[in-house]
This record gives sequence, C-alpha cells and structure tokens, in this order.
Amino acid sequence: MKRNIVMVLAVALLVSAPAWAAKPFGVFGGKVGGGNSAAGMLPLHGWALDDNGIEYVDILVDGAVAGRTHYGRSRPKVTEQYPSYPDSALPGWAFQLDTTHYLNGVHTITPRVKSRAGEVINLRSQRFQFGNLTHVLDPFGKIEFPQHQAELRGNCNMADTNRRYSVISGYALDSGVQEADTGVAYVELLIDGAHTYTPVFTPVPDIFQASSRDCFFNSVTGGQTNCYGLRRMDLVPIFPGLKDAPHSGYRFALDVGYLISGLGYGPGSHRLSVRVGDAFEQISIIDEIVVTLTCDEFLGDEESIGDIGQPRDGQLFSGIMRVNGWALDWEGVQRIQVLVDAAPVGDATHGFTRPTVTSSYPGYPESAAPGWELSFDTRDFENGEHFLEVIVTDDLGNDTFIGRRRFVVANPRP
Repeated sequence: MKRNIVMVLAVALLVSAPAWAAKPFGVFGGKVGGGNSAAGMLPLHGWALDDNGIEYVDILVDGAVAGRTHYGRSRPKVTEQYPSYPDSALPGWAFQLDTTHYLNGVHTITPRVKSRAGEVINLRSQRFQFGNLTHVLDPFGKIEFPQHQAELRGNCNMADTNRRYSVISGYALDSGVQEADTGVAYVELLIDGAHTYTPVFTPVPDIFQASSRDCFFNSVTGGQTNCYGLRRMDLVPIFPGLKDAPHSGYRFALDVGYLISGLGYGPGSHRLSVRVGDAFEQISIIDEIVVTLTCDEFLGDEESIGDIGQPRDGQLFSGIMRVNGWALDWEGVQRIQVLVDAAPVGDATHGFTRPTVTSSYPGYPESAAPGWELSFDTRDFENGEHFLEVIVTDDLGNDTFIGRRRFVVANPRP
C-alpha cells in the first residue's frame, strides 16, 4: 500500500514539474558555408533556446572560452518550429573566431549555452583544421551602403556650385599571425577597376585619388570623407578578437555629376570596388557592387526616401503607441502622413537627428535632422492586427509611399 502511495506521489510530482526545469537546447551549425578548415577569421553560427530565455552562448576552443557570441539573430525556420519560447523571434547566434590566436592544426570547437535560470549545456562539438600563413591572410570587409544596383544621382551642371554627393561606406578588417602583419593600412575606392577619383572642390584638381590616406573633414560632403578608422562599436561583439574592430569603418563621397560631366564616365551601370591593404602589404578587393550613375537633369523630380524604425513587423502595443522613422527628399519634405488601416491618424513631427542617415545622405535640405515621430492612442482601434503606412509629400506636392508595418493592438478589455 505504501509503495503504491509513493509511486502515485512520484508521478504527481513528475507531472506537476514546471516547464522551466527543461535545459537549454539548440544546434551548432558549424562554419558558415560549410567545411572544416579555416585561416584567419572562422565564421560560426547556430541557434539556442530555453523556456527561461538565453543569457549567453560562449564559444570554447579546446575547452577554453574564446569569446561570447552575438546572440539574437533571425532564424525563421526555428521560430516557426518553436514559436512560444522567450527568444524564439531571434534565436540565432554568430561568432567570428580569429584562428590566428591558435597553433596550426586540429582544434575542437564547442558552443556553451547558459539560460537565464543558470542552466548550462554544451552543444555538440565540431573539429576544425587551422592553417594560418601570412600570405593567405588577406584583409576582408563589406560595402554596406549603398545597396547593389542602387541608383546614384548627381548634379551634372558643372556651372552650378551646389554639388551633390553619394556616399559609399562599410567596414574593413584584417587578422594576422604576427603583430606587424595585423591591421588595415589603407582603403581605396575603385570605379570600374580604376583608381581615379576624389570629391571635387574649387579649384578643380588635376589628379584624382580615392584613398583613406587622403582623409579630410568637410560638412558639404557630410563629414569625414575618404577616411578609414570611423567608429564601429557594433562590430566589436562580432569581431571581438580584432584590434581594429572599434574603428573599422570607412566612408567615401562621390560627386556623380562630376564623374559624368567632368571625367567622362557614361551614365548607366558601373562597378564600385573597395580595395584594402594591410600592414604587411597584403592587398585584397574586399567587396564589389554595381550601381547606376545618372544626372538629376535626366529624371527631374525624384521620389522621397525614408524608413519606418518603429514599429517593427508584428510588434504588440497597448495604450499610447509611438512611431518613428526618417524621411528625406531632394526637393524638401513638406509633410509626413501616418495612416492606420488606410485611414490618416496624423502628421508626424519632422526634425529629429539621425546621425547615421545624415552621414549617408549629405546635401538634402533636411539631412541634418531627418527623423520623424508621432504618437497616437491604440484604444481608438479594435484589438487585433492592424497595418501602419507612411506617405511623404515633398515641397512640389508629390507623394511617395515610404513603407508598411503590421502591428497588433492588445488593450485590456473594460
């Protein structure tokens, strides 16, 4: 009889055990793109979840912690499979392991996951071959702005002193097996493979060069121009082992009108390349994009540009809802209208600073303060799904649709 009672109590305790007793779980995806060998930076990825939420994911090399991953990345299939977990919207993690800190040979890499409740597990380990030699450790990086196939416009009337500049920006990094071989020495911008351009000032120079060795500051071009070493603290958790990560940004500014009218570059498609040299004189084309060059005179009034920062798609709101974003127009911004379910809810207040936008779009009438904001009461709407839209009107009266976001109203019922 006592035995039966004990068994019943044990089953009852087992059934009533809270869900948070479960350990974290996830998958180590290994090297981005596959493979089990690496030189220089080794990009690793995976995902992890826990019913209490994930506190962090660390990377261990041969049992020793190499660094903390950048947790909170999109993994749509994982989100779909595990929708109810605290971090299921962004369960992915990524880590750039600097393999130059280790001896060449085979090493074991293990992700260690810790939940917010203090539970710790190791995901399944993988083995990788490290093979670092000075001559194979080229600089690397990315062109982040503009996007591939962007249209870059310029003022092709060279008699007009009001010039227009298009920004090319991104980051560049370098790893090495020796201190003297580590770090970026310079960054260059090439147009169609040629190294022949610099922003134009009066008097017009006879020699053109776009290199970070000629860095200068000018408010007309939007600040630091032809420069490497701009602050990029967002890259520190992604590339924690690289000394240049905190100041790895570069920025160039092109006068597209002068390229076309002054230097003879034809309107249409052109290739922009970023070439980087490291401290050991290793040189690499780190990224390339194709852009279309054109003149303002060819197209006339252009559409407004902008983005919605808040809300994010699917975000939940109750009470007062604050929305924001940014907007610019070469002819000037007259009005920013916010609509919910195709019905106007008000005009946004324009004139908030957005330093990143200002740096990327110099010369626009409102580029110094392109941000906008608006608040409204969600209690004026039924609980459930709604759609927010933003329309920008320029000073010529032309409208541009900026974007659309889905959001959910969840107010307590009276």
